[in-house]
Amino acid sequence: MKIVSADKVYLYPEHRKNLKQLGEVVIYNDVPDEQKGIRRIKDADIVINNWLEMPARVISAAPKLKMICVAATGYEWIDLAQSRKQSITVCNTPNFSTDAVAEHAIGLLLTAIRLASKAQVDIRKGTWDPLAYKGKELKGKTLGIIGYGTIGRRVAEIAKNGFNMNILFVNSSSSRQDFEKLLHRSDVISINAPLTNKTRGMVGKKEFQLMKNGVVLVNTGRGAIIDERALMDNLTSGKIFAAGLDVLSNEPMKKTDPLFAYPNVVITPHIAFNTEESEYRCSQIVTDNIKKFLEGHPQNVVS
Repeated sequence: MKIVSADKVYLYPEHRKNLKQLGEVVIYNDVPDEQKGIRRIKDADIVINNWLEMPARVISAAPKLKMICVAATGYEWIDLAQSRKQSITVCNTPNFSTDAVAEHAIGLLLTAIRLASKAQVDIRKGTWDPLAYKGKELKGKTLGIIGYGTIGRRVAEIAKNGFNMNILFVNSSSSRQDFEKLLHRSDVISINAPLTNKTRGMVGKKEFQLMKNGVVLVNTGRGAIIDERALMDNLTSGKIFAAGLDVLSNEPMKKTDPLFAYPNVVITPHIAFNTEESEYRCSQIVTDNIKKFLEGHPQNVVS
């Protein structure tokens, strides 16, 4: 049994030791291009993956592959149809970063709504003007959450208990009417949904028109859920008071990206998941997933 960790997935020493009891383990610590990735996995029985794109041509180049263990909650870069065709079990690592992402979403919200990012840039340039950054308070505001899984619920819990915010939410079973009601009533919107065919581009020109003037938008879900051109139009008009973005449509961003021109936008480089605690949980779940699969009782299987 050959287990290949194909890219930058950190496995803790105790978890590496456990995996080595299950078979030969090969660990890489960089993100390969497609051809290098194929060479790494072509003889693998099990692949641990987070950054390597795995379309059909990559998966089909690994004829021995029996399992793909995604070291993340999302898995949109894995061709599930090809995996099914080759009878490959695909598992993810749900809930490992729930607290990390939810806390980061709240951090982005606070930074955005208080214009703290602009203030930090200005003060580093020598500008000291406390009256230039008039923000808003969260207490009593309505928070609309798009995507109400474990992360969305944790965001709601922090916002409700910490700031006495009113909570609205929609999930995959909500109606269009419910979605439009959330957009119309929310003072703050947090996107915590995965990227699917249904959510791709779901916040666009029409949806921005339905929002309140002066709304604050935070996205720790996936960048492609938002039409970024429409977002910039509404930042320019002032309809969007501020935004906090941890995910973008194109990652990594180029330094010439027009979003950088907006002082009321705070951007972080897809780091919401990245804490010491979540890294350890991810390593543990990956190991458990592989162990359960080899025992004939796979867990966290994605459909």
